[in-house]
Amino acid sequence: MPISGPVGAIEAQHDRASAGRAITAVLCHPHPQYGGSMHDAVLNTAAQALLGAGVSCLRFNFRGVGASDGRFDQGEGETDDLIAVVDWLASEHPGDALWLVGYSFGAAVSWRALARCNPALTILIAPPVGMMPFAEHTTLSGKVIALAGDQDSFVDQAAFAAWAGVETHVVAGADHFFGGHHDDLGNLIVDAATG
Repeated sequence: MPISGPVGAIEAQHDRASAGRAITAVLCHPHPQYGGSMHDAVLNTAAQALLGAGVSCLRFNFRGVGASDGRFDQGEGETDDLIAVVDWLASEHPGDALWLVGYSFGAAVSWRALARCNPALTILIAPPVGMMPFAEHTTLSGKVIALAGDQDSFVDQAAFAAWAGVETHVVAGADHFFGGHHDDLGNLIVDAATG
């Protein structure tokens, strides 16, 4: 399903939850230059958890990934891609509340877009604080929850624990890819979706 974006078509997949709530989560994938796409295993875990909790999911590929037009733009253009997807969702499903869910690079893009998207809930999975810029927001839109493993070498654990205004949860033993801990991650996402 193509969505019109700032540099052409954005490849997307919209899964409506059966007997769902009037909520759609927009899922942002990990780094495009390291194989990240909307079909990522961690995002699959997030989508299944959300769909099971009655939350519809809209996944998309950033520019230059899969069938999406354009090329990698250091997070700047990818933020514009996310805004375009959110705008499409607002026009096509105006009754749905917006949630943002970002994994790794996608968490950084979600964070950058907070002020422009105003989601009711944001879930940041393995946000690479300390490696990528996470500028301070003076006010946060809605609730922001961040999830990371204590063995994640891409997350500055001290900065993560001290993140002002963000509800943080640590998955013991998990690395950046949550190998062997997808059930733990899914349970935390369900808790966030139903809490």
